[in-house]
Amino acid sequence: MAPSLFDDYVDVPNVETGLDFDAADDRTLRMASQPVDKALLDSLIRYQETFLAHVESDATPDAMARAQTAALTDSGLTLKTVEWGLTVLRAFGGRRWTAQRLQSKLTELEATSGAEVDALRQRIQNELKKQERHTEALGRRYGPDTVTLLREHEPVLVALHTRLTKVLSRG
Repeated sequence: MAPSLFDDYVDVPNVETGLDFDAADDRTLRMASQPVDKALLDSLIRYQETFLAHVESDATPDAMARAQTAALTDSGLTLKTVEWGLTVLRAFGGRRWTAQRLQSKLTELEATSGAEVDALRQRIQNELKKQERHTEALGRRYGPDTVTLLREHEPVLVALHTRLTKVLSRG
């Protein structure tokens, strides 16, 4: 018998110890989650590309409504599936975008030295490690196979995340 009633139903073992209270929440949310497979990911990418094609030049509310309708039709997904799927992609895309920015900053600092720069470099490296841990922790919430698939498509997903963020942050 499993150590917990819920461990039988989750493919990610209940191995968290310590004070990471998010881990328990993630395992609970994992039970309500569905995995993202290649077909669903392709449809979500198609949805985002169609949506962005319509709203990057015109982000008015009417244009966004038309874009949503066109993107749903083009992707073949339901609104509920899109909303859930985009939540997964935003969580992953945001983490990976941040990790890429940190890595870029580290690259910029390579040619520079000094005590202040060394301290900054150390803080950036620590934050980068934290972002990597948080990315891997998404596996508790959405499943390790989902995170593996998202990592395989990271460049495309981060680019879509960046474009969507630009559109939605206009105002």
